[in-house]
Amino acid sequence: MNLTLRLRVVTTLSATLEFYDFTLLIFLANAISLNFFPAASGIGNVIPVLVVFFAGYLARFLGGLIYSHGGDKHGRKPYYMNSMLLMSLSTLGIALIPGHDLIGNLAPALLLLFRILQGASLGGEVPGSVVYASEFSKENKRGLVTGLIVSGLTFGNILASGAVWLIHIGFGEQNVNAWAWRIPFATGSLIGLISLWLRYSLAETPVFKSSSHFKRAPIPIVSLIKDHRLQLIRGVSLAAAPAVTVSVLFFMPRFQQEYLYQTPSWFMGSFIFFSTLATLSFVFAALSDRIGRLPLIRYGTIIIITLVPISIYLLLHGVLPVILALLPLLIAQGMINGVYEASMVELFPTEARYSGVAFCHNLAFCIFGGATPMLLEWLCKHGWLLSPGLWPAVVCFVLMILSFQWKDRYQEKLSDI
Repeated sequence: MNLTLRLRVVTTLSATLEFYDFTLLIFLANAISLNFFPAASGIGNVIPVLVVFFAGYLARFLGGLIYSHGGDKHGRKPYYMNSMLLMSLSTLGIALIPGHDLIGNLAPALLLLFRILQGASLGGEVPGSVVYASEFSKENKRGLVTGLIVSGLTFGNILASGAVWLIHIGFGEQNVNAWAWRIPFATGSLIGLISLWLRYSLAETPVFKSSSHFKRAPIPIVSLIKDHRLQLIRGVSLAAAPAVTVSVLFFMPRFQQEYLYQTPSWFMGSFIFFSTLATLSFVFAALSDRIGRLPLIRYGTIIIITLVPISIYLLLHGVLPVILALLPLLIAQGMINGVYEASMVELFPTEARYSGVAFCHNLAFCIFGGATPMLLEWLCKHGWLLSPGLWPAVVCFVLMILSFQWKDRYQEKLSDI
């Protein structure tokens, strides 16, 4: 396998596995609750599991800062290696923790610890994959290689929901709640270690090597805040759009059940939504290497601002089924999803690129990705049933405004930025 193909396979597979490991917890919330937060402990219900899940989002930001600082100072490869190792070991840790019935309150404490380590790993892994792949690729392939990674991340959601569905089919809910919930975690950890082995054959990026004559900032993120504030604001706004969209898709089964009084098929819904989004993201990513990133960002924001609130309105009034009502959101977000990682890479100079991408990506997903389900629940409870359409429109309106005077650098060499 030649270097280019191996690089694409490794970065895409790694992104898929990282997000698979990270999202398993939410799909297995009921089993986790029964094993770590039983009613007898006085804190038993699914809410503590959601708190643990959100803790992973908070840890992403801090982990991203740590990994990206080292990656900008000492090289991309060692930190890209370490992030996968941390995710594999922390996921294995979750699979092996004894339940509350055996070790008491130490069980939820260990669960929280391993979840935080998972979040820290993901905070370094996703920006690391994007920067690493981008700095190895040619200018006319940068959108394609980052699009593969984004599609891999999206496919991780499908893989996680599919794995949970399979163990329910194979073992039954009672066995899943008792012990079979551990299987997807253990499997993900094992495959992650195989992915880590594949990474050993990769080298340091040529762009980072060629930048060795530049003076490196003692703390890259401080340099970015001082000299590249507008780029950071644009990057956070850009990453906020997919963060909100993914959260809206996660929220839709509850929206259907609680506010539309329908019975959702959580697995089929997730499979259709995320498969469509992954496919569209890759197609538009490849297209962006020909027409640029900004046209797709602007077309996507216009569709979300104008059509998505209308489609949700029609859903509420029974004119459209859920799949058709979400189609404008999926198409528009496919445009933004396909280019946002490449666009963030092109915002920052080599000596602080990892830090810039990690800061924007993780801050946006921490704030917008973590808080959107809670915000939508509160708004819907207070009668704002259009909020799943209005909230993405608000975020995209800000992105549209910031896109003016934004230089599209899709044809420039990263070493020249």
